[in-house]
Amino acid sequence: MKGAAITEKGLLELLDGFIKTKVLIGAYHLDLFTRCAEPRPRAALLAELGAPERAATILVNACVALGLLVEEEGRLATPPSIAPFLVRGGERPFRTTTYLLDYYDEVYRALVDFESLVESDGASSTFKLRDYFKDDVSEVKPEVAAEYSTYMEATMGKIVEVVLGAFSFAGHRRLLDLCGNTGTFCAAVVAATPGLEGAFLDVPACVAIGEAELGERPELAGRVRGIAGDLFAPTLPEGFDVITMCRSAMDWGDERMGPIYAKIREALPAGGRFLIIERMLPEEVLPEALSLYLRSVYFLAKSQTTRYRTPSQHVALLRQAGFTEIEVIEPPRAPYELFQSMKIIAATRT
Repeated sequence: MKGAAITEKGLLELLDGFIKTKVLIGAYHLDLFTRCAEPRPRAALLAELGAPERAATILVNACVALGLLVEEEGRLATPPSIAPFLVRGGERPFRTTTYLLDYYDEVYRALVDFESLVESDGASSTFKLRDYFKDDVSEVKPEVAAEYSTYMEATMGKIVEVVLGAFSFAGHRRLLDLCGNTGTFCAAVVAATPGLEGAFLDVPACVAIGEAELGERPELAGRVRGIAGDLFAPTLPEGFDVITMCRSAMDWGDERMGPIYAKIREALPAGGRFLIIERMLPEEVLPEALSLYLRSVYFLAKSQTTRYRTPSQHVALLRQAGFTEIEVIEPPRAPYELFQSMKIIAATRT
């Protein structure tokens, strides 16, 4: 038997999960945490909220009980440990957790009619970030690309560190990073690998952002360039001896990724390598991979195709595409505590 059977208490705790999330997001949008950046008298805070006393008290009490606010001698304060993520104002750096407060608010709205999402395989979703996935890549709006790219850039640094610690690009001359967003992954690999040149391919709106950022990095001049294009175009750029896909192969189903893998193989020279860098499911359902299964539920709101695969599922698609020499690489550590199960699959064109 896999995992332990849940108890009635566990069921009730699961039911409370939605309320906890709504308390956090609601309090953030009502600026409770900013108002309590410095200790505030409870009475003053309740008056400032502009909500009826009963409702304001219910919200504040829930925040205190959850540890989102601390109270001492009638004064409420945002704990220093979470203040950087919840307090607004000023020139604050981008923080992934803060970004996800708004992101998941939209996700949860789309998950309200969950039964419909399951029955329609995600087609009924109202999730607005769907605007990033367009059949015509030129239709992706710059503001949508900018918001999504900021998140990707902020989380890529440690992922690159782990990849470079598990795989050496030293034997290659030219790198092509597919779905490379603004070039963060490509630029980091090139910067760490003497003699390597690189290019990143993505929708025009993302490439424009990336090229502007590259203009501020003279040390990479002539070594990294953007290619505004479409992964699903009939052919891929050639002349690259290593091709990568980092955190993007999960975005499409087998019927689309299989032909992409075949097209990648055709674009590579003999001895060229293709790397899939992705969080991957274990080969059997394991409780310790719960975060991946729950994030897969969120995928129902995001699109009709996004899915995590197991390593063997990737390998099967690669073999169907004509790759015969395939290695599954287990990095020595995870990039982040909450980003477990990342693996690298390296396929060589023989």
